[in-house]
Amino acid sequence: MMWVRIVGSLAVMAALAACQKVLNDAPKRPLATLAGTEWGPMQGELDQFIGFKTGGDVVGSGGCNNFFGSFSQNGRLVTFGPLASTKMACPPEIMDAEREFMTVLGNVRAIEATHLELTLFGDANQVLMVLRRRDWD
Repeated sequence: MMWVRIVGSLAVMAALAACQKVLNDAPKRPLATLAGTEWGPMQGELDQFIGFKTGGDVVGSGGCNNFFGSFSQNGRLVTFGPLASTKMACPPEIMDAEREFMTVLGNVRAIEATHLELTLFGDANQVLMVLRRRDWD
C-alpha cells in the first residue's frame, strides 16, 4: 500500500513539473495571432498603445489622440487599413512622439510576436519598434 502512495506522489510531482515548464515557456512561445492583444512601447512615459481586436479592428492611442482602423494578419505579414484618429492638440513634445509612433505603425510590414513581446519590422525587414504586451502581467 505504501508503494502505491509513493508511485502516486511521484506521478503527481512529475505532472506538476511538466505544467510548470509549460507555464515558464509560455512567454517565449510564438503567438499565432494578434487578435485579442494589446501592446505598448517598452520605454516612454506616454500612454501609447495598439490593441488588436477580433474581427480585424485595431484601436489605440498615440499618446494624445485615440486611433482606430483595421488590420489583417497572414503569419508574419501584417497590413493596416487606413487609421483614423481624433484631432486633439497636445504639447509639441507629445505631438512629436505621437507622430513618430503613428509613422512606425504606418511602416509596419511584418511582425514577430511572443506572449510578451511584439517586434515590428519594416520593408527591408529592419526592426522598427519592440512593444511589450500590456495585458500580460
